[in-house]
Amino acid sequence: MLALVPYLQAHGGIPVNDVAAEFGVTPKQIRDDLRLLMYTGTGEYAGELIDFDLTALEDDGVVHIHDAEFMTRPLRISTREGVALIVALRTLRASASGSELTVIDSALSKLESAVGDTVSAPVDVLLDEVDPTIHSTVVHALAQGKRLELTYATASRDEQTDRQVDPRRLFTEQGKLDLEAWCLKAEDLRFFRLDRILAAELTSFDAEDHEVDPRDLSAGFFTVGEATPYALVDLHPRAHWLTEYYQVDLLEQREDGVWRARLYGADWAWLRRLVLRNAGSVSVVEPAELAADVSSQAAIALRAYDVQ
Repeated sequence: MLALVPYLQAHGGIPVNDVAAEFGVTPKQIRDDLRLLMYTGTGEYAGELIDFDLTALEDDGVVHIHDAEFMTRPLRISTREGVALIVALRTLRASASGSELTVIDSALSKLESAVGDTVSAPVDVLLDEVDPTIHSTVVHALAQGKRLELTYATASRDEQTDRQVDPRRLFTEQGKLDLEAWCLKAEDLRFFRLDRILAAELTSFDAEDHEVDPRDLSAGFFTVGEATPYALVDLHPRAHWLTEYYQVDLLEQREDGVWRARLYGADWAWLRRLVLRNAGSVSVVEPAELAADVSSQAAIALRAYDVQ
């Protein structure tokens, strides 16, 4: 559509069928695009919005464009902008399905052709691996509009649950694939990381269209509030993996290999269990109450071994 505007300015009074042939689309598509372009411009009043002679368009099938002098040439993007778009599209492709793949591949092909040899090396987008069977099942559910039955490992509560969900979309966040779905158990919109889905099965039920807006992820997937529990911890080398798997603010990396970080959790009980599971690799610095609780629970566990 951005290329259509300067083209029409250079070809005043051109038949709709000729425009469609030039751009490789149907005449109906051109007519729909022109109606949409009438809401585009530099302002919101007459003279600031692109206009067309609707009488000539409807009666004679001829296009006359007006008030579009602000766009005299097709859109141009720099190499850097082109590469940024290529990376974004490759990331989007990793979580796309069905007809989305055709659209993305078409756009990628055009961008890669435009950027050409000016890029010294190819750009690859790497996402954490997930079970291909689970990924395929989720993609099929989205494409067919079917309900899913999941077994999911909830890391923040250290538990596994079975639930049925109506899938809505796949997306990537911090290098991980996530599913946005309506959870029938919670009766609310929920997010499920694909690498934490232990089993996924397509049901015979159609997914319902629940009236809920998709969550805006522009500010980040995990939002930390004032009431979110967190502990200041020291992570020894064997516990560095926690920074990639959980919500962590890395504060300091010391020369001895110990990392100081702020570790967030759903509640204090979960934080205590996480530290205990990684005994010897994670040390609680603050709060003192959590450190004392961890020491007390560890001592009780050790005494149980002595009794046996």
